[in-house]
Amino acid sequence: MKKTIIGLSFLAMLHAQTYEELLEQAISNNLDLQLMQNRIKAIELEGKIDTRLKNPNVELEISKIPNRRLLSLLDTGVRTGISQELLLPWVKSDKEALSKIEVSVAHEHYKLKRLVFVYEFNSLYIEYKKAIEKESLAQKGIKISNTILAIVEARFGGGKIAKSELLQAQIELQSAKSLQKHLELESEKAKNRLLLFANVDSSTEVEVEHRFVPTQNSNPHPLLNIAQQKQRVAKLELDIASHPIETVELFSEIEAEPEQDVFRVGVSIPLPVFNNKSEEKQLAKLKLNNQKLAFSKQERALKLEIEQLQNEIILEKKTKSSYLTLLSKQEKLLDMYAKSYSIAKVNLLKLNDLKKELLLNRGKVLECNFAIEQKNIKISYLQGAYSE
Repeated sequence: MKKTIIGLSFLAMLHAQTYEELLEQAISNNLDLQLMQNRIKAIELEGKIDTRLKNPNVELEISKIPNRRLLSLLDTGVRTGISQELLLPWVKSDKEALSKIEVSVAHEHYKLKRLVFVYEFNSLYIEYKKAIEKESLAQKGIKISNTILAIVEARFGGGKIAKSELLQAQIELQSAKSLQKHLELESEKAKNRLLLFANVDSSTEVEVEHRFVPTQNSNPHPLLNIAQQKQRVAKLELDIASHPIETVELFSEIEAEPEQDVFRVGVSIPLPVFNNKSEEKQLAKLKLNNQKLAFSKQERALKLEIEQLQNEIILEKKTKSSYLTLLSKQEKLLDMYAKSYSIAKVNLLKLNDLKKELLLNRGKVLECNFAIEQKNIKISYLQGAYSE
């Protein structure tokens, strides 16, 4: 039965998805990212709407004109005209440039959304990986407890120790098994959270071999790009607000009167007498200054956080090295104590205490490893590594 379970587990792992495969599937399944891509297309269309030609206006007029010779008789006059509103070329150029930058801002918001999604995915992946490692550590605890129990049973069988020591060893083994079952449940919960976030089937098996290391391919963080693009948006809004006149209206008329035909061609120009856009210009300047401040603040905050995380990684590695040195000595000591107990030179309590200290320090090494990986995930996020 045990061989069958191991065989099934091995087959499941052969079909398990790698980190890269699961991440790619998770991104393709994310509806929010798909909606944001549609929003980019909508912004492109809105820009075209804002700068396209308006439909021309056509006027048709029929009038009755009294005849000068016979007041009782009326003659008919007809007038028809057409007019077209036009954006001034330099205004149109600015608005088209503004539309392109707004599309770029939308692209950067998409990249930011994708970056945050990958960061959250990685955080859930590392939680699952950590849960698996903790479960594996519990299995090692069971192995050590089994070894101690075998020694205790041998001594009890030889009549060298009381039954209470045998019960104590059995309790330690059962506690180790209970802990392993609890951690197995925690692993399953962590996997379910990851699969739910990735929007994939709950029966999917996932490999946990991926390691998060410092990335060599970083990009400017989308937050910085957004701040830069918004500066350009504010600058163009200021340029547009600085145009006192944005549109002119061309018109043409043909008028047929009883005594003459009249042709008219002209242009209607709005005069910026009462509305010179002074408030719009002030608002645009405020937005430009605010975006410059936002960019500087964001750039400094990202840089400082990366430096802090890198310093913390150095300390985590030193801590890990210290624990590894301690573990090497504890493993040798546990082996010596196990041999000494078999010949009644140490008591069982001391042996169990040493076992617990050994497992505790192995857990601390595990915590250091995952703390380093989690910090690498955060640094990659801050460097914009997953935005493309």
